[in-house]
Amino acid sequence: MTKSLIAKAKKLLAEERITFPLEEEHFSPRRKGRLSIALAYPQRYYTAMSNLGFQTVYRLFNEQPETVCERVFLPDPEDLEEYRRTETPLFSLETQRPVNSFDILAFSISYENDYPHLLRMMELARIPLVKKERRENHPLVLAGGATILMNPEPLADFVDFFIIGEAEAVLAQLAEVLRRSKGEKKNKDELLTELISIDGVYVPQFYSWRYHQDGTIASFLPQEGIPGQVKRIWLKNLNESLTCSSLVTPHTELSRMFLMELSRGCSRRCRFCASCYAYFPHRARDGPLLKEVVRKTTWPAEKIGLVGAAISDYPGLLGLGHEILHSQSSLSFSSLRVDSLTPALADLIHDSEQRTITLAPEAGSERLRRVIHKGFTEEDILQAVEILSGRGVRSFRLYFMVGLPWEKSEDIRGIVELTKKIRHHLREKSRGKKGAEKIILSLNSFVPKPATPFQWHPLAEVSTLKEKVETIKRGLRRERGVTVAADIPKWAYLQTLLARGDRRVGRLLMAAHQLGGNWPQVYRSVDLNPDFYIYRPRPFTEILPWDFIDHGIKKEVLWAEYQASRDEAESPS
Repeated sequence: MTKSLIAKAKKLLAEERITFPLEEEHFSPRRKGRLSIALAYPQRYYTAMSNLGFQTVYRLFNEQPETVCERVFLPDPEDLEEYRRTETPLFSLETQRPVNSFDILAFSISYENDYPHLLRMMELARIPLVKKERRENHPLVLAGGATILMNPEPLADFVDFFIIGEAEAVLAQLAEVLRRSKGEKKNKDELLTELISIDGVYVPQFYSWRYHQDGTIASFLPQEGIPGQVKRIWLKNLNESLTCSSLVTPHTELSRMFLMELSRGCSRRCRFCASCYAYFPHRARDGPLLKEVVRKTTWPAEKIGLVGAAISDYPGLLGLGHEILHSQSSLSFSSLRVDSLTPALADLIHDSEQRTITLAPEAGSERLRRVIHKGFTEEDILQAVEILSGRGVRSFRLYFMVGLPWEKSEDIRGIVELTKKIRHHLREKSRGKKGAEKIILSLNSFVPKPATPFQWHPLAEVSTLKEKVETIKRGLRRERGVTVAADIPKWAYLQTLLARGDRRVGRLLMAAHQLGGNWPQVYRSVDLNPDFYIYRPRPFTEILPWDFIDHGIKKEVLWAEYQASRDEAESPS
């Protein structure tokens, strides 16, 4: 190991502030015999440490008896060359211990486009990528997180077992089984056989797939004695486990911010939203409990960020927000629902000194918002802008999608017109006041996600997505104070492939790793047509790669929602 890499790790550690009790000697290498877990996030430290799920799993593992969990990240670009030049194996942040010496390598994965980073990290750690090539002395590889909950199959050749669902509901039981197995010196097959009995655990080696000649799935076959369906595990009462930042650091996008989750899932049932359906049902923590946490704790942070799919729907938001401000902390909100924004909430935002507010109209027309079941009108949007701008808000980030199901050209023009109307309202309310008006328009390509009503719908053609983005940019080019930021449609193509792919897509991931991420060359070199997964609409009768997961909502319900979207209808009860 080189001194520069070690020094960088120690500098990051020195500037972190931990928020949960931990013994001073917890990470001491002298405390042998404990279950050791390398918790990996397949992104750089700067990105990973903004992820509340990753931080929560880190705390929960370290709270288990005789268990030590250390963090591992994708090295920064400038550090990768140093790793290769010095032949240094990937190591943990806390003790700079080689990852391949841990009992478990656990990946927390939030985004499909990070799948290639998982393979790169395993290679840097000198762990064989394909699980069949690993030996007993290699760590057992685990993966969980938001994308795994929806569809783990593209990673099935590389990961020994998956957690399907919410970690709080299963982590203590999982750690106990892993510790006992380590003490009893069980081999990997014996351990995996025991793990399959835990709700929410999926071991892909115990299942096989058969395919029709046209490439569609014929059947999903469990081995004898193995359950045919994997039940998603979820925390029924959020009050049983607080989800807050375990560490606060200046070296992240949310610098020195303490994050606190208010709710999980969403009751609004937007048809494109994985958070709503994959994390069904909507649950919220009690306001008095969160207030008590704020009252009793001195946060090592400059600001408290409130997290949830629909923050402005949280019933105790005003009381909690005032409690936070009373505690001398600043306050930050994630995206707000325009139809639940009240003058009282706008006053709280003003008092919090948050001057850039995120709103998510998603679609430019009333019709298309009915299609996706967004649930509010243009009048609601403009009224929210007026309320906020009247309280000093001059800067807005607006989220829109292109390529939505049943989208028409007038819906794209509608994004331009709605943005102009928002800018006009903002300018009128700001007349004579200090500060320039600013709108950042964030355009994202719609990606059909598993376990949502739109899981059967194809991605729009990449060329069509590009054209729609350019139409919006041209329409707003002369609007002062308006900036358009758009994702790259080819990455939406890749995301759709990894989100909706089956086990065979692992071949494309391996080729991408071997070809240095040159995806056009990957598509040409592997005998598997990615368009099959991306541009093909799917009938209700087709077996989908994630149908073996019980997500808690029947497939028929999702299909009824999909049909309702075509008719621009309200959600069936």
